[in-house]
Amino acid sequence: MSTNVAKLIVRPNPPPESSRAGRYPLSRWYLRPAADRLAALLAPTRIRPVHLTLCGLFSAAAAAGVLLWRPEWMPAAAALVLVYWFFDRCDGLLARRQNAVTPFGAWLDANVDELVDVGLHVAVAALAARAVAAPWPWFLLIGFVAGKYLLMYGLTSEEANGPPQSVSTSPSAFPLPPFLRRLYHLPANADVRLHLLVLALATGYLVPELALVAAYYNLRWPLRYLLVARRLGGTQ
Repeated sequence: MSTNVAKLIVRPNPPPESSRAGRYPLSRWYLRPAADRLAALLAPTRIRPVHLTLCGLFSAAAAAGVLLWRPEWMPAAAALVLVYWFFDRCDGLLARRQNAVTPFGAWLDANVDELVDVGLHVAVAALAARAVAAPWPWFLLIGFVAGKYLLMYGLTSEEANGPPQSVSTSPSAFPLPPFLRRLYHLPANADVRLHLLVLALATGYLVPELALVAAYYNLRWPLRYLLVARRLGGTQ
């Protein structure tokens, strides 16, 4: 299950903070500790999690603007994407410190994440198409958006048909060694994909990043559909 879809599932007993930190294999070492310190400072103030969510959205929009109008400042866009991710990590931490976790906050956070993901890749595709003077980066974008839609629809449809089950991570679901299963699930983590985007912006390798995310989603959604069909068919 993707990180953003998981945000929308209300659990009666939330996992401990150490378990949440484990969902972010890269930012847990630098962004998340800083976000936790900021959340602790803001907890007694009138600043609310939604303010941080909007700050993150503004940072991502600024990054897209830099890509479209000042492509020579691409490293600055990479830094702004990290600022967005910092605020995205901080808003949930602040909500828990203020005891202000709500379904609306989770919905808003998840939808901002999806809007930012697609919006930044639109800007990346526009810049890449301009750089190579060819339209095919737009086809990579179409593949990315289509694959992402099909995967997300499959996940939400699975939720609608009953409580989530560990289909994708059970040993019987994938006849693969454990390290290959972990490698398969690694790109499913939004933290990994965002750092891949930051790396692409910092180095200028935009087309490979677009190709990788398009390939990832269009590999994953057919496999996920097969696993969900297998589970739902077995319950009849």
